Amino acid sequence: MSNFWDLINIDEYWDKREQFNEDRGDISFYCKDCKEIVETTRPKEKKYTFVCQKCEWTNTVIGTLEGLKSNYRIK
Repeated sequence: MSNFWDLINIDEYWDKREQFNEDRGDISFYCKDCKEIVETTRPKEKKYTFVCQKCEWTNTVIGTLEGLKSNYRIK
């Protein structure tokens, strides 16, 4: 039976992580259009949609700062 570590350490992904940093940073948003970490607004509280304040599009991703930097290769 698979466990959590098997699911997150798949060889097809970039780097296989053996240990995780406990302090991964605050929750952040990455805009795929602006290609940077941005501030967002949430126009409807009951919906899970976030709008980039810079370009005003909804093509954003939510995650921890460390996770976004590793997945989208941000320096």
